[in-house]
Amino acid sequence: MDLVKALLAAIVGGVATSVLSLLVARAKSPPDIRGWRHLKPSAMHWTGIGLGGGLCLLMAYVRLFVGSSRADAETQMTILTWLIIVFGLLTIATAITMHAIQRRGVRWRGKSLFFTGSSGTEQRNFDEVQQVRVNHLGQAVLVFTDGSFLRIDPHASGASELLDLLEERNTQSGHRISAE
Repeated sequence: MDLVKALLAAIVGGVATSVLSLLVARAKSPPDIRGWRHLKPSAMHWTGIGLGGGLCLLMAYVRLFVGSSRADAETQMTILTWLIIVFGLLTIATAITMHAIQRRGVRWRGKSLFFTGSSGTEQRNFDEVQQVRVNHLGQAVLVFTDGSFLRIDPHASGASELLDLLEERNTQSGHRISAE
């Protein structure tokens, strides 16, 4: 039973750390440049963090301090433990997704697209987008003419606007963006 408490404490600690790191990263974000549109975590992301973290903490409190007095208490606590683990891991996954959106720093203005890549800040033209496809995680993947790519969370604030703009601009210029 001590192993279960340690596991629950680790998951709750991971959730708390994820939320705090997102808040710190948000506080350090650079000021907005006039005219630039940005991809940012959406209200759905923040709701997932808030509700998932809150439910995880509430269930952990019940598991660790309240318990159950019913005849099937052991079964109930086992199910509750698994619920805590699942909600905790999903909340951490949401925090990682939000961090990735912030770290990429995708912004655009006119036909220019800027983002942070593996070699620093990259500037691309919309005409360089050869293909837009959806990967197995549901992310939109922009494939550029040189073979490099950029993954975009379609649930991020501004993502649908960017993807619509890319499709519109490339269709007008004679390029056809294919979706797989």
